[in-house]
Amino acid sequence: MSSILNNLSAIGASRQLAITGNNLQQVIERLTTGKRINKASDDAAGLAIANKLGADIKIAGQAQRNTNDGVSYLQVADGALDSVTSLLTRASQLAQQAQTGTISASNRANLDAEFQNIVSTLINIGTNTNFNGQPIFNSTGAATPVTVQSGDYGTITVTIAAVTSNSTTALGISTGNNLLTPTAASTVATALADALASVSTMRASIGAGEQELNATSDILGVQVQNFTAAASQIQDANIADEVVNLTKFQILNQSGTSALSKSNQNAQQVLALLQ
Repeated sequence: MSSILNNLSAIGASRQLAITGNNLQQVIERLTTGKRINKASDDAAGLAIANKLGADIKIAGQAQRNTNDGVSYLQVADGALDSVTSLLTRASQLAQQAQTGTISASNRANLDAEFQNIVSTLINIGTNTNFNGQPIFNSTGAATPVTVQSGDYGTITVTIAAVTSNSTTALGISTGNNLLTPTAASTVATALADALASVSTMRASIGAGEQELNATSDILGVQVQNFTAAASQIQDANIADEVVNLTKFQILNQSGTSALSKSNQNAQQVLALLQ
């Protein structure tokens, strides 16, 4: 049936052309953003999952940075204790030398002067060593617990013993010790042996903490990678498929435009019947 009031074929062609236009616009949007989901209407359920995964990625990434900062913190502490070990070793050498009775009083005074400098340096290390403005060794002589937040893997705590306490080392050596007599040097030598053992224990604890933090950082890195892959599967556009769709909808758009034009021409042909 031909009608001049309702051009049904043109209405149908126009409706299909609008659908094709919307699909073409969606494909172009996906190609320009690289995302399959650009708004909730594209995939509401997928968007909710992708948003959750996006938050998980950022949280796990921050947890990994926390653990890496913890590793750096412990590395600074271990580096300081390495210097402490060297100083204690030198002090032990001086104490051993000062115990012998074959050196003069002036030479013994020189040994004691170097020893006192070592004690002062130990105090400086214990007081001034810091990471990001935060003291590493507690100046009150108490142990310092360092807690690192590692996301889903909870908190990791490493305790760092003190090196100094005010003007006295917390390693059993004070500014009151000296090497001026063989007896005093013997007392210092014993204290230094204990101090070296204490530092070795401290470094072992720090090393164990570093290993734990490094392992946790690796796990968190894998977690970030897996979360990212999962989010990509849901949210990212498949460029190859979208290029195919682009070609398809461009062709449909052109053919739909042509069909709409033909439908309008058919309506005009009805007028010829009235001539």
